[in-house]
Amino acid sequence: MSSSSTGQCHSTAAAAHSASESLITADNSGNKAQSPALRAQTPVKLRASSPAFKPSPIKNRKPSSVASASSSQLRLAPAFTPRQQPRPRQLDEQRAEGGTKGHAQVLPAFESMSVGSDGCVERPPGPINEEFFMKTLPAHTGQPPYMLPANHFAVDEQLRRVLVRETHAMSSVGESDLPAQVHSYHSLSPQEMVDVFGASFPIRQHQIKAQSIADGRCYSLHRITGTQPASKSALGAIDKWKAVQSPSIAQVYEAFTTRAFGDNSLVIVHELKPLAASLRSQIVDARAQVSEAFLWSLVLQLISALRTVHSAGLAVQTLSVSTILLSPTNRVYLNSCGLADVLALHGSLNMDAAQQGDLQAVGHVLSAILGTNAENYIAVQGQAPVVVPGAGFSPDFKELFGYLNHRLTPVVAIDDILRLAGSRVFVELDAARRESDLLCDNLRLELSNGRLVRLLCKMNFITERADSVMDPEWAETGDRYLIKLFRDYVFHLVNEAGKPVASMAHVVGNLNKLDAGSPEKVMLMSRDEKSCLVVSYEEVKRCVEEAYQELVAPTRR
Repeated sequence: MSSSSTGQCHSTAAAAHSASESLITADNSGNKAQSPALRAQTPVKLRASSPAFKPSPIKNRKPSSVASASSSQLRLAPAFTPRQQPRPRQLDEQRAEGGTKGHAQVLPAFESMSVGSDGCVERPPGPINEEFFMKTLPAHTGQPPYMLPANHFAVDEQLRRVLVRETHAMSSVGESDLPAQVHSYHSLSPQEMVDVFGASFPIRQHQIKAQSIADGRCYSLHRITGTQPASKSALGAIDKWKAVQSPSIAQVYEAFTTRAFGDNSLVIVHELKPLAASLRSQIVDARAQVSEAFLWSLVLQLISALRTVHSAGLAVQTLSVSTILLSPTNRVYLNSCGLADVLALHGSLNMDAAQQGDLQAVGHVLSAILGTNAENYIAVQGQAPVVVPGAGFSPDFKELFGYLNHRLTPVVAIDDILRLAGSRVFVELDAARRESDLLCDNLRLELSNGRLVRLLCKMNFITERADSVMDPEWAETGDRYLIKLFRDYVFHLVNEAGKPVASMAHVVGNLNKLDAGSPEKVMLMSRDEKSCLVVSYEEVKRCVEEAYQELVAPTRR
C-alpha cells in the first residue's frame, strides 16, 4: 500500500494490511505472490462458471413478500439430548510425573488422546491424531528477515494444546449406569472416587461430571451415597460457601438430595476443573518424586485458599491429599468444601479449633507427599519411622515443615507461614503474572476473530440464496451481485497459471479493509472476464449492510 492510500484508510485497515503483507509467501512456482494492494490494480482471473455480467444500477430495493412462510419455517431442536457414549479409558497412571517438578512447568498435552469414530474422547496407546487437532505451524520457512513467521500470528502451541485438551475432557461423556438426568443436570459421566477422612470414619465420595440444563456449563457433582443432611436446615449451610470465591477453590454452587441413583444420596455441586485430579492419585499413589519448589507453591496456594475461607468465618475440615486437586499446570484447588457443614461431621463446632485443624492438615499433606520417598524417613529407636525432609531440602523448608507439624509451637498462624516463605511469595506472584501476560498476549491474537466471522456470516447470508432464486426482488443484481464479485475476489482468486491462490493474508487483509470501510479502490471482474467494476471497500461495506438489513427486515417473508 502506498503512503498516500495509507493515510486515507482507517488505522484498523492499515494495521491489518501491514500484518497481511508480512504473511505473503512464495507460491509453488517459486515466484513471490503479489501483495493485496498490487492485486487491486491487476486484472484478476476468475474461473468462468456463470453467464456474462450484465451491469445493473446499484440501488436500494424494497424487501420481498413473495416467499411463503412455510418454506422458511425452522424446526427447533430440544434444549438438550441426554446421551450415553463409550466409557473413556482411564487416565495414565504416571500423568503427573513431569508436572510436579516446578510451578511453571506444563504437563505434555495430547500425548495419548484421540477421538474415536463416535466422537468420544479416548486414550489409545498410540500417538494422537494430529490431523484432527491441527498440526503445528512452521516456525520459519525461509522468508526474508522482515517477514514474521506464520506461527507469530497464532496462539502459543503449548497453551493451545492444553486448552483443547481441557475442552475435549469437558465435552466427552463416558458410558455408565448413571441416570440420564439428575435434578437439573444431564449427560452424567463418572470421574474420580475419593475417601474423605473428615470424621472418625471415611466417607466415600463419587465425583461425576454433568452438564446443566440452565446454562449449559459443566459442573462436578459430588455424590455421597446413603447419606442425608444432619437436619432439615443443614442444606442451608451451603449458602455461606456460595459467597466464598478464590482462585484456589473449586467454588460451591448448590446442594440437594435425590433418589435418582436408586438410594438416598446427597449431592453437592462444585466448579469443574477439567483434567485436574487429586494429589493422592497423582502423587501419593503414583509415588511421584516432587521438588522443593513444587512444595512451596503447593503450600502458598493452600494458604491463600485457607485465608479466604477463614476470613469468611468458615473452616474446610476435610483438607487432605484426597480433597486437593492438582491441574496439569500445577494449579492447586480445594475440593469438597461445605461437606462437613452439611453433614455436621464434627458435631458442635469450635470455629477456632476447626481453623487450626485446617492449618495442621497442610502439614499432614506435606507428610503424605514426602512419605513417597524413602529418603525422607528417619528411624527412631522403639518407634515407627518418622517423616522429615531429607538432606536435599533447604533449612527454610525444614523449619516450615516442623512448624506445620507442631514441632515448634502448638499454634499455627498464616502470617507466620508467610514469614517463613519469605521471598518465595514473590516467586509465586511472578509466576501468576507471567501466566496472565501469556494469556493476554494470546488473547490479542484472537481479538478480531469474532468481528471477521460476523462479516463472513453476513456475506454468506446474502449471496446465492437457494430460496430466492425465483424472487425478482432478490435477484443477484446490483448490490448483491457486487457482493458476490467481492467474495470471488477474496476467496476464489487464481494465479497466472490458473491455480487457486489460498492466501490467508489476502483474505484477512481484504476483510479488515472491508470492515473498516476503507476508501481504497479494488477492481472486481466477472467470472467470464468480460466485465469489471472498480469500487471502494467503503461502497462494498455499504452494500453488505443494506442487503443484510433488507434480508432480516420483519416485512420480508
